[in-house]
This record gives sequence, structure tokens and C-alpha cells, in this order.
Amino acid sequence: MRAITIALLVLMGCGTTPQPTPTGATCPDVNNPQFTWQNFGYDFMCHYCDNCHDSNLTLNERNGAPLFHNTDSLIGVMDVMVHTDEQAAIGPKAENRFMPGGGTSGKCPSMPGGALDMNCVEPTDEERKNLATFLACEIQRTDDWTGSAGHVTDHCAAYKAAHP
Repeated sequence: MRAITIALLVLMGCGTTPQPTPTGATCPDVNNPQFTWQNFGYDFMCHYCDNCHDSNLTLNERNGAPLFHNTDSLIGVMDVMVHTDEQAAIGPKAENRFMPGGGTSGKCPSMPGGALDMNCVEPTDEERKNLATFLACEIQRTDDWTGSAGHVTDHCAAYKAAHP
């Protein structure tokens, strides 16, 4: 019985230790993150990802992007956080530059669901490092993404109208 109690205490403690992302990024201060959905994630996803990864796009409009890999909400991003980190982020353990455009020979659509009609705009290495830090902080958050103001599905139409 004592061995079971010790094992349970060890397992419970595992969840409280900050875990790095696949790129090895960690969150410097989860209580005061430098990068949040509001000041980084939303703009990054709208600018680089949403033309293929918008939840409103059908499979035929996604240019090969998998269904349910959506970047137009924080919940969508966090559902595929590991995949996003492995495909587009830079951290101490890995430099990932596959997305955007890695599966489409460097071509991206100029509008959501459109044809691959332009060279992909690529994030800078600094933005990719910031992405890894953003993901590391968000995965460690303790509040509920679904109930927080500004953390529910927020499509990128307003962003795109302001940044043609």
C-alpha cells in the first residue's frame, strides 16, 4: 500500500513541472508571459497560417492542411500545439521551418481556401522563436481557454482587412 501511495505522489508531481515543447522551448514566466494570444498568437496565425488552417475551410479548400488543424482560435492552436511546434517553431532543440509552404513547394494561397497563387510569406527566425515561447507558455496556463474573453474562436477576417 505504501508503494502505491508513493507512486501516486510521484505521478501527481509530474504534472506540475513545466514541460518544454518539442523544440525545447520553455516559458520564462507563466504568470506574466511575454507572448499571449492577444499580443502575438492571433496575429501570427492570421498572417502565416489561416489561409489553409481556418476552421471554416472544407477539406478541398485547405491545400493539403489536415482537417481539425485550425489556427483561427487559441483552442484550435492548442489542440495541435505539438504539431505546430514541430512544423514551424524554433527552440534550443530544433529549428523547424517546414510551415508555411513546406508541403506546397513554397506556394500559399493569397486568400483563405484559394489556389496556391503566391510564394509563402515566411516568419522570421525571431518570430519562430517567439512562437515556441508562446506555445510553451500557453500549454502551462492554468485558466480555461474556452471561457476566457478573447480566447474563443475569433476568425481572422478583421486582421486580414487591416493587413491586406
